[in-house]
Amino acid sequence: MVSQHIVLTVHIIRNIIILKLAAGEVSNLALAKGSNIKMVQNANRNIKVPFKGYSALGRVFTPIVLESIIESGYSKYLYEVLTNSGIIGQIDLDMTVREFLEWLYDNMSSHYRNEYIYKNAIANKILLGIHSLNTSYMLTEFRVGNCRADVLVLNGTSNVYEIKSEYDSLDRIQSQVKSYIKMFDRVNVITSCSQIEKVSTGLSVEIGLLELTNKYTIKTFREATSLKHKVKPEVIFDSLRKSEYLKIIKEVFGYVPDVPNTRIYGECRELFCNLAPEVAHDEMVRVLRMRGNKKILKDIIFDIPQSLRAYVIDSSIDDKKAKRFEEMLSKKLNAVVSPG
Repeated sequence: MVSQHIVLTVHIIRNIIILKLAAGEVSNLALAKGSNIKMVQNANRNIKVPFKGYSALGRVFTPIVLESIIESGYSKYLYEVLTNSGIIGQIDLDMTVREFLEWLYDNMSSHYRNEYIYKNAIANKILLGIHSLNTSYMLTEFRVGNCRADVLVLNGTSNVYEIKSEYDSLDRIQSQVKSYIKMFDRVNVITSCSQIEKVSTGLSVEIGLLELTNKYTIKTFREATSLKHKVKPEVIFDSLRKSEYLKIIKEVFGYVPDVPNTRIYGECRELFCNLAPEVAHDEMVRVLRMRGNKKILKDIIFDIPQSLRAYVIDSSIDDKKAKRFEEMLSKKLNAVVSPG
């Protein structure tokens, strides 16, 4: 009888501690005026995530955080985010990093669709769903003049996707689209249901319009028109790496100008700008598809969590890094947020 009372008392004390810890951790963010707390189911318990904590949680999927875990096995940022968002006292720290990242991604897919959620949807639904790594490649944050294209999918042509989530400003959408028309064949804007009408206002009928639906599917409202006859060779050239434009010059003209390094850029640019728009575009697609290590990607892409595919595709992954990446996913969350 005494032992039963002791066990019952221990359970009561444990539950009180957990409740107080959770309440204390949440209070810093949740009691602020206008705070919106969303309830999320994790296994058999509810996790309270303050809405204003999602912005910081979303950065967990950025290279700076994931790379730190891969390289050192620890992330101070992840520890601070879990603490400040109020979930450190609620979440099971004995779960693996893989399980945590899948939980977080599913959570954000329902409650906070930031840019990464869109990028990863394009990776899963378009690159790997419609196309394949045998014939296609994906780049993110690709520089075009003064803009950076969110996602570029290269197959037989170029398909650019400008992301406009409900948290993004629409102020620059017109200038961004104009820049992309100078370089890419098919220009698309992907947005949310709440933004679709506003985003479509003022966009040319040549621009594709897509929606990331509430069911996490990509719905096409308007197909993009082929625009590669409008591209500007000079804009394409200025976005290429030296090794890439040298490959094109050698392939198209049969030689590379024999001039000092100080003049090679100018000489090659002059030759490239004489190409027909369609030729310049197709040569760009050819060399950009050579970026990244496709062999390693094809070997591992379907073995990694769907939540991390955009990150892995965009990272410079080799055999050594792929092994460390797998090791990172199998680590316990407790080890990753506890230094030493």
